[in-house]
Amino acid sequence: MFDEKGQMHTLEGVAAATIMLLVIVYAIDATSMTPLTSSTANVHVETELQVLGQDILGTLDYAEPGYNSKLKNDVLGWNGKEYIWNGTKYIEKVDPSQKNLINNLATNLNYTLIRQGIAHNLELTILTNNGTSLLTQRMIYNGDPSENAVIVSRKITLHNSDNPNENNTLLTDIDPSTDLYNIVDVKLILWRM
Repeated sequence: MFDEKGQMHTLEGVAAATIMLLVIVYAIDATSMTPLTSSTANVHVETELQVLGQDILGTLDYAEPGYNSKLKNDVLGWNGKEYIWNGTKYIEKVDPSQKNLINNLATNLNYTLIRQGIAHNLELTILTNNGTSLLTQRMIYNGDPSENAVIVSRKITLHNSDNPNENNTLLTDIDPSTDLYNIVDVKLILWRM
């Protein structure tokens, strides 16, 4: 006794399973292509950029007891001008014939970010008017960040003994009655192009 409809039911089952599998694959593909959702790869890239930025600022902010960190020395030595990357070095934005930015930050960013094709901006936020308002000034500007940009920051405390106003007139003493001169927030913005 053979059931002639058995083969037809088997073929219908295989066809239905194939269609369901194709629908599931299509749904998964369509979901990851939606521009309004962050894909896992994008989140991974942002996490890597955040860790890289924190490592750069953390490394530059390390100092032996009794010495200033490289990051603090770069903030103290900064002339208050904005610099851009011209393909080989950081040049002054307003007058490129002026002195180039040559400090620990520029060297480190060149070796870590530029060689990997990572766009970046560096901003310094300074307390002004006896600590009642903030002034944000760009040190390095390489364009407007993308929507997936990552921001990392590090705070630098300046004291009267650091002679902070020697090179930069933007730095002001927020409390003349104490040894605290100012607090500078160094903000590094990273994004993939």
